Amino acid sequence: MKKKYLLFFCFTTILTQAQIGIFQGKIIDKTTNESIPFANIIALQTTQGVISNEDGVFKFYIPSNVKTIEISSMGYQSQKFDVTAIDSSFQSIYLHVDEIALEEVFVTNKPVSSILASVISNSKNALDKSVKLETYYREFVKINNKYSKFADGLIDFYLQPKKKDKLTSVLIVNQSRAYQLADASEIEKKGKADLSEMDSFFDIQKAANGFFSYDYIEKNFLNQKKSDYYDFELRSKKDQNRTTIEIIYVIPKPEIKEALLEGKITYDPINQIVLDIDLKMSEKHKKNIEITNVLLFKYAFYDIQIKQSYKFVNGKYIPSYKKTLLDVYIKFGGKMNDRLMSISDLVVTNFEDTITSIPNKNEAFQENSLYPNGMNYTGRFWETSNIMPLSENEERILKTLQN
Repeated sequence: MKKKYLLFFCFTTILTQAQIGIFQGKIIDKTTNESIPFANIIALQTTQGVISNEDGVFKFYIPSNVKTIEISSMGYQSQKFDVTAIDSSFQSIYLHVDEIALEEVFVTNKPVSSILASVISNSKNALDKSVKLETYYREFVKINNKYSKFADGLIDFYLQPKKKDKLTSVLIVNQSRAYQLADASEIEKKGKADLSEMDSFFDIQKAANGFFSYDYIEKNFLNQKKSDYYDFELRSKKDQNRTTIEIIYVIPKPEIKEALLEGKITYDPINQIVLDIDLKMSEKHKKNIEITNVLLFKYAFYDIQIKQSYKFVNGKYIPSYKKTLLDVYIKFGGKMNDRLMSISDLVVTNFEDTITSIPNKNEAFQENSLYPNGMNYTGRFWETSNIMPLSENEERILKTLQN
């Protein structure tokens, strides 16, 4: 008991010394009064920041020695806040739509798919691959239409280049928690398998690697065969600083009888690097979903969603946020005949590119998901750390699991 108390005291002391206040609130579109999700809240002159959730809500513990905080979102005029004028009360922050940010079709003689290939290649080269990412990670698991698990934690990813586009990662899980249904009978079984034991589709060891790899873009849109399944439209617009950004819209051809992705990829045309990726399975093409046979089992993807964003902080091009949703049907003999969905969020709260040492394997987290780590925390990190708050809907789901 004394050791636990000492750990908590040390954690609280460090937290107090490193932070000078709380900036929290909801970011709202001034014109429509609708929330602005996934906005960036950045402490200027640092690499520290957070992201607003899908309800536009954020909570940022202000680092020491910070004078100014900036809130920005693509298509809106950014706002800067003097730290001395910020109080800890919950605030409504209104952003004005950037009136000069209207999109215009951009005409070019170069195929848009070739432009996309060049942007992806340059983005890979621009990202420093020998880094430490301080992150907040969370994940929900849903089995046969019932949420069954939740886990989140503060994780440091130490990344090093391996070969070509491959990376090695060493994880330090600083704190974590995990909830799951205690009674497996609460999950509907459509086969003989006990799905309550299934953790996740995602390998947490590789959760941050996706920032540095664009395999899903290359396989779906730059593959010689599959690129013919899509139309590509290039548009441009200017931000409030009259800096041009360009957007590639990926539009599945209606005559293609396959389940295809749709969405957009926003990039900086000067540096030719990705700023934001927003892709999902096309609703119109979901009618073409087919079950695939692979040796001993069958599967079908009913939904795929990928959102991935990057930002410039003090001249550094760094990962910011990654969201992945996979909704899969799996049939494995008589053991499994079920629909499973995993949703993960990874928020980069700080970035270091001057790593002097990497933790050894004995110190590192070895599991492929957070669930085996269970309830392993010294303080209520979900309330006292820089994370992306749960949305109202996510809070309701978590309370159900907690109960």
